[in-house]
Amino acid sequence: MADLIAIFLLVIGCYALAAASVHVAYRLRRGKVRESKHYVLVAHDQHMKMEMFLRQFSSYSRRMGTDVQLTVVDNDSADQTAQIVDRLRRENGNITVFADEGLKDRKRSQSGDDSAGLIWMLRNEGIVSKPDQAILVDLQNPSDLSKMPF
Repeated sequence: MADLIAIFLLVIGCYALAAASVHVAYRLRRGKVRESKHYVLVAHDQHMKMEMFLRQFSSYSRRMGTDVQLTVVDNDSADQTAQIVDRLRRENGNITVFADEGLKDRKRSQSGDDSAGLIWMLRNEGIVSKPDQAILVDLQNPSDLSKMPF
């Protein structure tokens, strides 16, 4: 009987030690700033894939414990891309929409990559903050899709 009580006390002690270590780990992590990433998605007539992309970002954020801020630059879409993004923005507060009708004209008139200019413009508008390392993803460019974390 004494052996049974000793084993029972050992089990209770292990549970108490595990609970205490969880509380200590929580208090140590509570003061740390969570890692965050900011993705800027340039979309033009992407209604077929837009909801999938935004839901995958949300799933990635939950799964990895990383805050993901999304900015969708609507490049004068003629389809339902803006409506899809607006609906998901209401569901999930980490999405910002930026409509830029002149983006297509600027890209045609400039021969080089305009990503730095777009990021600079978003910083001026207050959408992208300076500490953020915004990752620009043009959804029409298949090679840019490799910048996504999933």
